[in-house]
Amino acid sequence: MKIVIANGMHSADYIIHKYHNRYNDLIVINNREEACRYLSMNNDIPVMYGQATRESDLREVGAENAELFIALSKNDMENYVACQTAKKLLNVKRCISTVTNPKNVDIFKELGIDSVLSSTYILGEQIRNAASIENLINSLSLEDEKIIIVELKITDKLRVEGMCLKDIGISDIGSISVIIRGQKSIIPNGNTQLMADDKVLLVTNEENREAVLKVFKRKK
Repeated sequence: MKIVIANGMHSADYIIHKYHNRYNDLIVINNREEACRYLSMNNDIPVMYGQATRESDLREVGAENAELFIALSKNDMENYVACQTAKKLLNVKRCISTVTNPKNVDIFKELGIDSVLSSTYILGEQIRNAASIENLINSLSLEDEKIIIVELKITDKLRVEGMCLKDIGISDIGSISVIIRGQKSIIPNGNTQLMADDKVLLVTNEENREAVLKVFKRKK
């Protein structure tokens, strides 16, 4: 599967880490030189400095006929133009766009973007539906809700605070792929210890989401 990841920093880092070992044909393009260096060093892959909104740049990295195009810029219009360029000019089969303004979710879908994700929009839906964990920041759904990405904040009142990942016991139902600690983004291993104020990106699926969240909800 050919996957194109356009722009973003920590979100791009997470997705690269998630897919890098599963798919050989992973293409990363970013319009920030700092992000290019960061993503390349963290993941040991080439990252092209270029504009995902520009057809010539996308062709240069080989984005034609990609199965999936993921636009992660904080600029909603930039994501929209990049997705339309990829879909209409490069025959990309499926486009996913993040949006900063939740009002753009329905608009982008009406304009032909296959999947549109807004953490603010989804958080609102979670609150309305009485989400089961109080420190849930946001939940993102990729690929028609098959993969659930949950961002949680660790507090000193939670049982998992101070524990190593290998001791938490969720390996069969989910995994922590990124820990954001201050200004650092950490790709963890089993010996990585969770600390108070850490933000973690937890990956699971719809079937196991409640079980995973139950583990992180437990108090000391």
